[in-house]
Amino acid sequence: MGDLVDEDLEFRGGTLQLSSENASAEPRVTQPAKSSTNTTNTQVNPSVLSGADSLTSSSSSFADARADTQTNAQQEADPVQTVYPRYDVPFNSENIKDFFTFRKGVVENAIQECITGLLFPEDGEYLGSWLLTEITLWDNEKERIVLLTSRLVMTIKYDFIAMKQLDFKKTYLDDLDTIVIGELVYPPSSLVPERNLRGVRLMWNKGEPVPMKTVWNPFSQDVPFLTFASHPIYWHKDGGIEERSTFDMELFAQKLQRAVENMTSPCCIHHSPIVIQSYVGLTSLLHNKTSMGFFKVRGKFSF
Repeated sequence: MGDLVDEDLEFRGGTLQLSSENASAEPRVTQPAKSSTNTTNTQVNPSVLSGADSLTSSSSSFADARADTQTNAQQEADPVQTVYPRYDVPFNSENIKDFFTFRKGVVENAIQECITGLLFPEDGEYLGSWLLTEITLWDNEKERIVLLTSRLVMTIKYDFIAMKQLDFKKTYLDDLDTIVIGELVYPPSSLVPERNLRGVRLMWNKGEPVPMKTVWNPFSQDVPFLTFASHPIYWHKDGGIEERSTFDMELFAQKLQRAVENMTSPCCIHHSPIVIQSYVGLTSLLHNKTSMGFFKVRGKFSF
């Protein structure tokens, strides 16, 4: 037996296999297959979570994560920025000229004045500025200058006729707990016509419902969220994406998301419909139809 055993031979193990063709066949010992050293790990952006309405989260986070992964892949393949259209373009080319902000240089001068007079070094690095439409809790549209820094979002009410600041509000990114980006929709039982418009909502209510004393008080300053959409001028500028960028909510949302992801505080970013809690909305329909939240020429008057 000593002649048959090689002391230098090392047995590393094997796999016992039986042939299905002949059950009585002798077992065979095969060498184990080599494992591959090149593995691929699929990483999903942790900031994009499950779909949600304006106040609570629901649906599957996996579906949204997969959609986000596919979106990132498409963006890498196609570097052109996606432009989301509004199906019912507001106003026509003649009526849009009644807006004071449509006049050349008005918006640029107003924004520069706000940057110079309202931003300070402690507010963080300046990231961008826009003229957007703010949609209030009561579904009223307001014309607002929005400044974004690495620390805060500043919302400014500006008189584009007298060219002066009227009011401003600072919302710190550290306080945000949720950002929702998506279509602006109404509850199923609402009688308000669809907007066919996308928006972004910044929230700091930690998932709690809005107090009733705030819901029923149109003058309340304690609303725990901000909602923005693109300014109506966005659909009437002919200079391409660069000229329209000042009025583009999508560009603001992209830069806001990057700024929040660089913060240490946790903030969930949802890509889903934004629910506007308006059921009849006669007052808001009249307000928005007459553009009362915008500075424009109205016959012999301007306000």
